[in-house]
Amino acid sequence: MAQARDNGTTVKVVGGSFPTSPAPGDILVSLQYMDRLLGLDTNNKTVMVEPGMKLSTLSSLLGTINLSIDLAGRVPDLTILDCVAVGGPGLGCGETGLGSSILQVEVVTAKGELASWNWDTNTRQMGGLVGGLGMLAVVIAVTIKCCPLVMVSEISYLSSVREVVDTWSMVHRTSNHQQITWFPFTELVIISHTSNLDKLSFAVSQSRLNMFLTEASEWVATIIRRLNIVMFSSVPMLSSVLARVQFISLWTAARYRSDHAHHPAHFLPPSPIMRGTSWLLPLDCLPPLLHNISTWSQANPAPVTSPIFIQTVVSDSKDMHETRSRTSSVGSVGYRSQHVPQGVHGQGYLCPKLGGNVG
Repeated sequence: MAQARDNGTTVKVVGGSFPTSPAPGDILVSLQYMDRLLGLDTNNKTVMVEPGMKLSTLSSLLGTINLSIDLAGRVPDLTILDCVAVGGPGLGCGETGLGSSILQVEVVTAKGELASWNWDTNTRQMGGLVGGLGMLAVVIAVTIKCCPLVMVSEISYLSSVREVVDTWSMVHRTSNHQQITWFPFTELVIISHTSNLDKLSFAVSQSRLNMFLTEASEWVATIIRRLNIVMFSSVPMLSSVLARVQFISLWTAARYRSDHAHHPAHFLPPSPIMRGTSWLLPLDCLPPLLHNISTWSQANPAPVTSPIFIQTVVSDSKDMHETRSRTSSVGSVGYRSQHVPQGVHGQGYLCPKLGGNVG
């Protein structure tokens, strides 16, 4: 790092799971093979890992001792380093989502010095590191706070966007976590609720056949989305048909997952859900946002290649009451029309200050 700084060379350090295109002359360093488990404290429920470990791998390791990371819903299966640097749908940014579970990071600074940062004594550095696209320091180890593993039951059903707008104040209180999938060309939305299972609750895990059908439906939806992006501008009619088939595939996957017991986090390949734009918004901003999108899409009909995904994200607000609140992650992973300004490939976050009255 010190040598690169003295030579004026740009160094990009990545975790290997997020698509990166280095500029000519840049040095690209991938830490995807630094994926060891460095420490585990079962008494304090903390784990230290290297930056190249994937979330699904860490989740599997913690699951053997009935612990988990505080994540829920659709989560891209990124490496820890990419999670810290980029964030993403279901991961939040700053002290929201996964950032609230990070206790300490070991980094190498631009001067080539080793340092340990945490939220209490290095708030400014941590704020720039988490969700900062990896431009502040090189992460070499991360200590994460774990929580007890509690399986969840998932229930999915079809509704209308108008009903969601009218009843959102009640919908987001009926379960621990909510996820909405919506194509703006239709009034139909897929709503999935997950609730923690207690000792008195009963739900069976998915059978192998059920899991295969779920993964097959999600795979079909991903392939159709890629085809749709290629041809939506040249064959609008076919694009509309493919978008509807994609919606049916996503609804089929949700139906197969419904009424079963699951791990709270549903890990998915990062590429399909990371190529787009995401926003982090307070819960009470969702109804007007959905209403505005619906009104605009009706006034400007055009092919839609990908759905809008909305899910609630837990955040820790450090106010005088030390309350635990929720916000919403809104993401779109494709294009709607060539006449509409496109989102940036990657993640763009609006991170408002979250108080105890959010959610």
